[in-house]
Amino acid sequence: MTKMRKLETECIWWRNVQLGEFYNIERHHQIEGGGGSLYIEVPSSIVSQTLEFLGVKDVDVDELPVIRIEAGVIGEPSVLGTIEFQKKKGSRMRIARQNRQAPSSARHPAWVAERGFPVAPDNIQNKEDARPYFPEGGLRIYIAKTVDGAFFAGFTKGPRPAKMKPGDPMWDLFPEGSRPVGGVIDAA
Repeated sequence: MTKMRKLETECIWWRNVQLGEFYNIERHHQIEGGGGSLYIEVPSSIVSQTLEFLGVKDVDVDELPVIRIEAGVIGEPSVLGTIEFQKKKGSRMRIARQNRQAPSSARHPAWVAERGFPVAPDNIQNKEDARPYFPEGGLRIYIAKTVDGAFFAGFTKGPRPAKMKPGDPMWDLFPEGSRPVGGVIDAA
């Protein structure tokens, strides 16, 4: 049995997935009347941190080209997937094509039911239908970047584990109070 070397994490980008986003990435991709987002938004408040995390400098987000990164799965680093960041109006970005029912879905393999990611029934009609399937204590996706520049994706759900200590880099993935939308955690 070969021992894997421990990866040194430099920083962790994360996004607190909202109930409405969960509904939109789980529902049928075509709804009556059209519309509805099939992605996870990167709000303007964390765009500059996101671009720095991705190594993109001196670019106007409204002129941003598509950014694709290859990321392994936390716990299964040989399983790789592409995460695609795109520009969005209003100086925002999005992680594109995350609706699991869409034919063009490009959801990362770390964020699928087989790895414990929450799932709602295929026929949900609104975010209230999705609520019973949304984890109590929240859902967060994250991408860890190693000191070598490699990326690994994962997610957390529920409240902060009781045994987690404040010095743990994952501590900030479980914000209390105002529930920040996301950001970058320095893990070095």
